Amino acid sequence: MILATCAALALALANPAGGGTYQLTQDCAPVAGKQPGPALTIRARYAAPVVIEAGRHDIAGMAVIGGGNVTLRGGRIMAPGGAQGIWPAGPAYYGLLLRGATGVVIEGTRFTNARKAVVVDESAGITIRFTRCEGGVEDCVIASRTAGLAYVHNIAGPFWTVPTICNIAGAVTKGLGKAACSSAGGTWTDGWHQDVLQLRDKVTDVLAAWNVINTTGQGITQMDTAGDLPLALVRVTGNDIRAGRHGLTLGRCAGCSIDRNWLASSVPGWKAVIIPGQALACGNTVPSGGAGREACK
Repeated sequence: MILATCAALALALANPAGGGTYQLTQDCAPVAGKQPGPALTIRARYAAPVVIEAGRHDIAGMAVIGGGNVTLRGGRIMAPGGAQGIWPAGPAYYGLLLRGATGVVIEGTRFTNARKAVVVDESAGITIRFTRCEGGVEDCVIASRTAGLAYVHNIAGPFWTVPTICNIAGAVTKGLGKAACSSAGGTWTDGWHQDVLQLRDKVTDVLAAWNVINTTGQGITQMDTAGDLPLALVRVTGNDIRAGRHGLTLGRCAGCSIDRNWLASSVPGWKAVIIPGQALACGNTVPSGGAGREACK
């Protein structure tokens, strides 16, 4: 095992011929700039596996862009922009960005103080396991255009609640709807729409299993936008989910299944139901009733 400061680790990771296990010896601060950048950026696809043992150290943002064959164990990841990124958007407020990444494993890492804890796009062979996502996070994982994603044995929640804000001549009201705010002559700012695992736009070959989710927002969801392609081969199994709306929702999803999950509402007076879309749903425990409770054949 090689002991490494943040600077030494960044230098070692720049070599695609490298490999081995690195033990981080300090917290890693964001890269300074007009907008703060991630403390660690990996662009190499390593010939031999690289393992980063982060221990209990903080990492102010990490990105794997076009790189791969790397494992991160432990550590606490926060966005380079820090906890003040409640409403601002963009990569400065991502904890971990995986774009064009291949063969990346995230294990035992804690995510907090990042509007988007993990963003996965155009990647393959991604595993996120035994992590914790909590506190100042809007979305734990958002994945798009990715083949091969395992999200297993993770704990998500509880989270901050960030309501809408209506500013009427300097007087701020929280939780007011947009129409009511506009009719009162106010300026409306949307709050957070939290998801633990959000899949969209041609994500395929996904296993979301054995996670424990506790949120007043959304749990495991497919949330398409205009022009998105369907999902395929998604299996959601063995999860314990307490959520608000859309605790477990799929839509256009070919060859997908939702089985043996436990789903309940975390909001008094609300019902939690499975919305399976095209997925086969069976063997789930849902106290509120609805689809997906019949025995699996």
